Amino acid sequence: MREEQNYGSFKQNDMSSPSEADRSEQLLEQLGYKQELQRKLSLFSTFGLAFANIGIVSNTSATFQTVLQRGGPVTMLLCWNFVSVFMVCIALALSEICSLYATSGGIYYWVFEQLRAHPRGRKSAPFIAFATGWTYTLATIISVGANNVIIALSMASLGEILWGYQLNNVQIMWLAMVVTFIHGIINTFNLKSLAILNQWNVFWSCGGLVLIIIFLTLKAENHQSLQWILTDYENRTGFDSPVYVTILGMIGAAYSMFGSEGAAYASEETKNADVVNPLAMTMSIVASWIIGFIFLVILLISIQDVDSILDSELNMPVAQLFWDALGNTGAISFLVLIIVCQFCTGAASVTATSRMVYALARDQAAPYSDHLKAVNSYRLPGNAVWFCVAIACCFVIAPFPLSDNVFEIIVSATTITTHFAYAMVLGCRLAVKPYVTRKGRFSLGRWSTPVTWIAFIWAIIAVFVFTLPTEWPIQVSNFNYSSLALLGTMAMTMTFWYTYGAKHYVGPRAASDEI
Repeated sequence: MREEQNYGSFKQNDMSSPSEADRSEQLLEQLGYKQELQRKLSLFSTFGLAFANIGIVSNTSATFQTVLQRGGPVTMLLCWNFVSVFMVCIALALSEICSLYATSGGIYYWVFEQLRAHPRGRKSAPFIAFATGWTYTLATIISVGANNVIIALSMASLGEILWGYQLNNVQIMWLAMVVTFIHGIINTFNLKSLAILNQWNVFWSCGGLVLIIIFLTLKAENHQSLQWILTDYENRTGFDSPVYVTILGMIGAAYSMFGSEGAAYASEETKNADVVNPLAMTMSIVASWIIGFIFLVILLISIQDVDSILDSELNMPVAQLFWDALGNTGAISFLVLIIVCQFCTGAASVTATSRMVYALARDQAAPYSDHLKAVNSYRLPGNAVWFCVAIACCFVIAPFPLSDNVFEIIVSATTITTHFAYAMVLGCRLAVKPYVTRKGRFSLGRWSTPVTWIAFIWAIIAVFVFTLPTEWPIQVSNFNYSSLALLGTMAMTMTFWYTYGAKHYVGPRAASDEI
């Protein structure tokens, strides 16, 4: 007699000894979906996707100067470890949900399924799931733009060191758009190339980190003491309170450590997805915590002159550290490393975001759904990819020339919109826990509720603190406009809902019995 298993909201008899791919396809069928995408990704490929989506080395580098002027070395290390604990809790809580609902819908699908299990949540499930899905999707599109601006800034710094030519903000904008276009092409035609890029990023990041450690340790003229990096405090914010300045300094870790859930959006392309994707999410965030901490310690110990970095005119100021410590060759090598790592991160971000758009369109939760859910001859959601590319270019990269503070605003906007989406899905999880007794093959057991509470509280706090003013006195030129980005994201989501979603969307197709 076959053992009956329960996955998501559907039951089906277990099949005898299926292959990993077949088993994953069966689980997807039980959730009501047909296998349309290629299912080729392994644990390491999916881990590479999540790790690349986080982009730990490059994102930590991009925010290095920002955090350095918001508390200095002591605050940087304190915030890194403090925030990382909460980000691991978020990854664990989301991984547990991912094990139950291994579809490309990710966060959006999880919210609907959970609310549907609550007696009083069923009526509001379509609206909340729709709002969560689009809030998170737009947040990740902002992230794509931020990532490619970092690439353009690194390339501009490389050009300045090599040829002494400084790109203006308009030229940097066009450079970022070209990189985004290349990411679109890669994501449209070849899943195998994406898998190779993701795996390459793991080796490149780890190998690059080893080389950075070796060269900065052996070749830098001076090294700071451990006491210095644990006590030195820098403050160029204009605020007097060390506590407030430390809170502002958390942005570096929060921005650098999100994105592990990107693995969930490749669930329909991963073998053994209900185990592999949760493991990839958790492993990637823990690896990022460790690698990022080592990277920061090495950078801080190798600082030759703090003021040189804080006052650097390079578009990627952390390159000044390598220039001071290792000369032109060191700075050039570092920037090449950052460009390669960030390029892989950008490709992974477009992959994850386009899968979210594809899932929304498949469930009639997006305008022009028939076009956005289309799969091309390579069995990839090409139209969804170019939708993400277009939105990132028009609404994130195009405004870059408007202000010298736009990059910091984009970083904050990415962080708070993503954490807002985290708060929505984790809040739903806590609300329905008494009504959802099923467990996936990845489960936290008795630690599930406390870990989810910790993750939820942190997400709420993060949304608030990263909208706070970052400089004093507050002026038009230094105002933190990231709160407007959150409001804009919410306004666009509500516009989608009232002009389209309210008329066409009733929930994931399987859950609403449309197929």
